[in-house]
Amino acid sequence: MQTVINIILVSVLLYIIYDRFKPVKGLNQLSEQEIREKLKKPKDVVLIDVRQPYEYKSKHLPGAINIPVSKLKKKNEQIPEDKEVILYCQTGIRSKNAARLIKKNHKLSSLSHLKGGLYEWEGMVTSRNRKKDSSK
Repeated sequence: MQTVINIILVSVLLYIIYDRFKPVKGLNQLSEQEIREKLKKPKDVVLIDVRQPYEYKSKHLPGAINIPVSKLKKKNEQIPEDKEVILYCQTGIRSKNAARLIKKNHKLSSLSHLKGGLYEWEGMVTSRNRKKDSSK
């Protein structure tokens, strides 16, 4: 009997983990370079930082607005439905969860997120700077 309960608990845990990390239908995963290109036309794009306000205050991408995931459970008037919305967080996990919530409450023309979050953004910048320094 204990074995059956353990199997059920492990199965439920695996399902929860899968559900949390599975791809979001219709969510474009963009690299740092792709987002930089899109931000060259700021009138067409809204960049949303879905982290907590204290995280946003310490560091955020230029032009981003802060709407924490917790504020996305209902329709949010700050999210325009006629522009491309690009989400980001620290690692990419919260932005995926935010995308699920936004898709439930909004009809957007385009929804994307920064794959790997700010860690990816900062990592690419750091490695690029190292290449420049080594070529001197």
